[in-house]
Amino acid sequence: MDRFLIERLAEHVAGFSQLAPVRPRTVQKRKARGYVPPPNEGLVVTNRLGRPVQRGEFNSKWRAAVKLAGLPERTRFHDFKHFYTSRLGASGHHDPKTVQALSQHAEFSETWDTYAHPPVAVEGVKVTAFSGLFTVGGGPAARVAG
Repeated sequence: MDRFLIERLAEHVAGFSQLAPVRPRTVQKRKARGYVPPPNEGLVVTNRLGRPVQRGEFNSKWRAAVKLAGLPERTRFHDFKHFYTSRLGASGHHDPKTVQALSQHAEFSETWDTYAHPPVAVEGVKVTAFSGLFTVGGGPAARVAG
């Protein structure tokens, strides 16, 4: 994610209380069972306990957020990835392989065939650079006899 999005998420998360501390009695019970705390998975979306959100819980919250944002009802969470990758590729600031890596796609074709869209500026553009290689002094070059 870019710095802008990280900062917005940090501002958003700051508005929520931190995870509830685990009571000492619960810690003792966990130790007795051989409990090992889960690793930090770097999740962007978690439940109030910092664990992965269950699909049903996430979907109900997602639908409410889509409605609140005024987005089309059928907007999916994955649509954000499509938006991000499309804009990343169209920005002109990153080469195609960097866009692939940032999108975490194993295959370049997945990135470019799915997410790359020709910019509007390309519509109606005539390419003439190649023809310049075959002209001399502005006129057509002599044909090579074969």
